[in-house]
Amino acid sequence: MDIKHEINHKLFLQREENIHHTSYTSEFGMYKAIAAGNLELVKELAKKFRAIENDENSTEKHGVLSKDPIRNQMYHFVILAAMVSRYCVEAGLEREVAYNMTDVYIDRADRLDSVEKLDELRWKMIEDFTDRMKGVRKKNVYSKQISRCIDYIYDNLNKKLRINDIADYLEMTPAYLSKLFSKEIGMPLSNYIREQRLKAAAEMLEFSDYSIAEIADYFEFSSQSHFTSTFQDYYKLTPKKYRDLHSAKEMI
Repeated sequence: MDIKHEINHKLFLQREENIHHTSYTSEFGMYKAIAAGNLELVKELAKKFRAIENDENSTEKHGVLSKDPIRNQMYHFVILAAMVSRYCVEAGLEREVAYNMTDVYIDRADRLDSVEKLDELRWKMIEDFTDRMKGVRKKNVYSKQISRCIDYIYDNLNKKLRINDIADYLEMTPAYLSKLFSKEIGMPLSNYIREQRLKAAAEMLEFSDYSIAEIADYFEFSSQSHFTSTFQDYYKLTPKKYRDLHSAKEMI
């Protein structure tokens, strides 16, 4: 069977069995979340991917690149490493750092002898790149206190974030933290928290299947209506229209 016929045969079998590859939006969402240094969204998307991988009845599957399970996992590992490194370079990670990270992880993967070990290394690589991108995000922030403050905010976007609690964590007074943050970041701390929550929520609207109510609850908005009005003030679109708009873009 030549390549053209083999491709057509595989397409026929997929249609017959109602199986399709993992969606482009889901994959792009993971790459974008990693490049943004958004560990919380990465973790949420990882849950979805793992659920798909472990669900025998799911119609959404990763491509089979080899009949040998270990080699198949290795091929997917290399593709992931290559894509993630390029997205991170575009988002500001130094090219040599990104490519050397890719080389090191692929070399380690090449020495593993089980699907389980490759899967463990895959998520370690994802977390490593995400953590690196958090550093890139802070490259214009100079004080250690504000860098730690930003890390704390990003790691707790789905929890109550009170200025007094953040100040206690940093061992600073709330007044001094507020003054220092505004000086270095250029906006009040409360505004920054709200902005980062809205950006993370927008990514979840674009790249996850969570309902608007679930996203509002996840990011600690007092109600769905409060989330909708705050989101609309910032993006000039309701959450539903934002999601619909980006869904339409994917279909173009």
